[in-house]
Amino acid sequence: MWYEILPSAFIITAGLGLPGWALYHIHNLVLGNHYRRTLLQRWDRIQYQRDMRLTGNPYKVNGLESIPDK
Repeated sequence: MWYEILPSAFIITAGLGLPGWALYHIHNLVLGNHYRRTLLQRWDRIQYQRDMRLTGNPYKVNGLESIPDK
């Protein structure tokens, strides 16, 4: 019957979804934030330094309110 495929579907779904879900929480434990930010490209390093200079925390979501008025 059609329902015999459900256990296999659950196993495949867990096998594909679990690593991404686990990395989200592992990054929080190790890095202190949920997202990993790589500094391999020059542009990423520039953005990291800009965020650090503007807010003091490169992982904080930055909006227009974080840019000082002149």
